[in-house]
Amino acid sequence: MTEQSPPIAGPGAGAASATSARSVNWTGYLVQYSNVLALVAILVVASILSPYFFSSRNIFNVLRGATMVGIVAVGMTYVILNRGIDLSVGSLVGLSAALTASFAHHGILVAASIGLASGLALGLVNGLMITALRLQPFIATLGMMIFARGLVFVYTGGSNIVVESPTDAFSFLGSGYIGPIPVPVLVFIAIWAVAAWVLRYTVFGRSIYAVGANEEAARLSGINADRNKIMVYCISGVLAAFAGIVMASRLTVGEPNGGTLYELDAIAAVLIGGTTFDGGVGSVHGTVLGILILAFLSNVLNLLNISPYSQMLLKGVIIVLAVVVSEWRKRK
Repeated sequence: MTEQSPPIAGPGAGAASATSARSVNWTGYLVQYSNVLALVAILVVASILSPYFFSSRNIFNVLRGATMVGIVAVGMTYVILNRGIDLSVGSLVGLSAALTASFAHHGILVAASIGLASGLALGLVNGLMITALRLQPFIATLGMMIFARGLVFVYTGGSNIVVESPTDAFSFLGSGYIGPIPVPVLVFIAIWAVAAWVLRYTVFGRSIYAVGANEEAARLSGINADRNKIMVYCISGVLAAFAGIVMASRLTVGEPNGGTLYELDAIAAVLIGGTTFDGGVGSVHGTVLGILILAFLSNVLNLLNISPYSQMLLKGVIIVLAVVVSEWRKRK
């Protein structure tokens, strides 16, 4: 058998190959930075459509309004990276806000501690239902969502809990400023930085990715997957409770319906940010981009007097497109 010689490249082969490489790289960049490009596009279009968009007052109001969902979304990022879901976070926000408002007369430290304890306790229950009882995360957290919301209504009697004569320390967390920047924005930036650092530089953070990517392989490598899941749901519960504390501080009232649908907004931000339900892929930075995209988009639509119902339609389309782009990015 004679050896077959390799085909000889023609004079245009190098140019065609280089053109193909440039095309692939360009497509890869578009996919990789699609979230950034989407945010920039929204900012540019908004600045053209509304002369009030880039005013400092409007920008800071948008950022402050996005902080509560943003805090919840950071915890949701941990859960989804772990290949889970937490539908109870909105109810935990409402429960924490009600508890914080009702204990406000004891001081911000006592009220906040009780609010955080409620989120930690119910987050722990979520984790135990998923690990000890082997319930699917969707079922476990759906049950907790209903239970916690019912608990809020039982505790409040279906009425708002108003903070009478709130102290400056109580109002500072939700309504204060440090220079021109609202305190909730600074708090959210701090939570973002800590959460990103934990995921990138700690053993616990790497184990979250490992369990989400392949739980069985993580177990074989020595990771306690059940403990990892419990800690992730505890973190989600605590951050949801902290968002409730910020809500009570800002509004000086605990509403039984507080935090309603926060779980959907948080999931939307996480998916838009590139974290996938398959687990093990994503980042807190992407989630923050998702929060900013949703917040500024809603602001633009409000400035243009678009009805809330039409905004809901658009948000649904955006979530679907985000999932499509995320799957495309993963394949690339």
